[in-house]
Amino acid sequence: MSAQFDITKSSNFVLVKISGRIISDEGLTEALNQIDQVLTNELKAVLCDCSALEYCNSTGLNFFVRILTRSRKTGLDCVLVNLQPSVKKLFEISKLNEIFSCFNSTEEVEAKFNKVT
Repeated sequence: MSAQFDITKSSNFVLVKISGRIISDEGLTEALNQIDQVLTNELKAVLCDCSALEYCNSTGLNFFVRILTRSRKTGLDCVLVNLQPSVKKLFEISKLNEIFSCFNSTEEVEAKFNKVT
C-alpha cells in the first residue's frame, strides 16, 4: 500500500495527514503541489500528522525534508506529530529529529504555537 495524503488548511496550520507507507515517489509530487497551493505566511506551521504512517524509507525522509524546505521559504516551520516507533527510529538514526520539531499530539503543537506571539 502506498501512502495516502489528506491536506487541509486551518486558521493556523496546513495539516498533512499521512497514512500507509512511503517507499516510492508515487503520489509525492502531487502532495507537495497541494501543500504549495495552501502555504501562506499568515499560517504558523505545516503540521504532518504521522499517526497512520506505518513505514517510510529514505524516499519518505526526503519527502519530509522537501516539505520543511518549502515551509521555511514561506517563513513557516514544519512539525511532525504522532510518529510511529519505527518511523521515529528512522528519524533518530538519520539525525533528522534534530531538524524537525516532533510532538506527541496536535494539542501539544497548538499549545506551543499559541504561546508564540
